[in-house]
Amino acid sequence: MDLSLHLTLVHFPIALIVSAFVFQALHLWKFHLICRTMSMWLLGLAALMSIPATLTGQKEAIYAGQAGFETIVLETLQRHELMANMTTLGSVLVVVLWIYFFLKNPHDFRVDRLALVFLGLLSGMVIFTAYLGDILSHGYGVGMPG
Repeated sequence: MDLSLHLTLVHFPIALIVSAFVFQALHLWKFHLICRTMSMWLLGLAALMSIPATLTGQKEAIYAGQAGFETIVLETLQRHELMANMTTLGSVLVVVLWIYFFLKNPHDFRVDRLALVFLGLLSGMVIFTAYLGDILSHGYGVGMPG
């Protein structure tokens, strides 16, 4: 089996969510440095890219279940899958609500501060999910060729 598509796709949502958080923090710190909607676009793209990453990850989880890994590996895989699903659903929900509240009242900057909080939570979730994925792929060899 060649390198899985999942291992290629997962890097986009990770980088985009963390970048959205960093750019939103920069925007709130110095308004003139970053466009107000840049983080919204980044999170929207991350939400779109997280869907195929999650779907290919579920396919890899089925292969891992059939490969007969130890219980600790399957428990880590289950935790990784739960966190990935929560991050995917969370990013879609946050970007939809962010767009709604932004369009409802574009001059209300409280939305920007609230978005920073949710981007921070999503960043923590995606980093923890990536950590579990690293343990699975590099520690246990799940999804790796050979």
